[in-house]
Amino acid sequence: MSSHTKIVVLRSKELVYALVLIVISVLIIMTAVSLFVPSKETAAERTEPETQTQPQSSSEASSPQYVPGVYSSAIKLGNANVELQITVDENHINSITLLNLDESVSTLYPLMQPTLNELSASILESQSLDGISYTDENRYTSMLLMQAIRTTLDKALASENADSPDMSTIY
Repeated sequence: MSSHTKIVVLRSKELVYALVLIVISVLIIMTAVSLFVPSKETAAERTEPETQTQPQSSSEASSPQYVPGVYSSAIKLGNANVELQITVDENHINSITLLNLDESVSTLYPLMQPTLNELSASILESQSLDGISYTDENRYTSMLLMQAIRTTLDKALASENADSPDMSTIY
């Protein structure tokens, strides 16, 4: 009888160890999944709160929002400068483009042009920088470009100093 008791004790220990191992494995898997699954937060939640004036709705379109023209900012990428150029009229953003994006820069920063194309399409559709979202894959490129776009649009805002264009550099 005593040998039978020892076998049952050993089997119950094995069951307990197996259950503990399964629970720990499930916890590790749940933690890994929660770390690598993209979160639902938008780009607006990732960046600092907006304090800048944003484009107005069509009901407020009576006063001009922008001074019409072409505005630009330089983005320094390594040893090269790339120019972000935004064309606006009184109440609309008409285009957002990258200039001086030579082959060496596009090779070193392959996400620059596709990311700007995505951001530009969203901004031109909504005519606002609010609620623009981007994927985690190109988060840093998007943040750099959004900073340059905000800086450039600040120059275009209708104000007393909007007639004095200047080039600013985004690092």
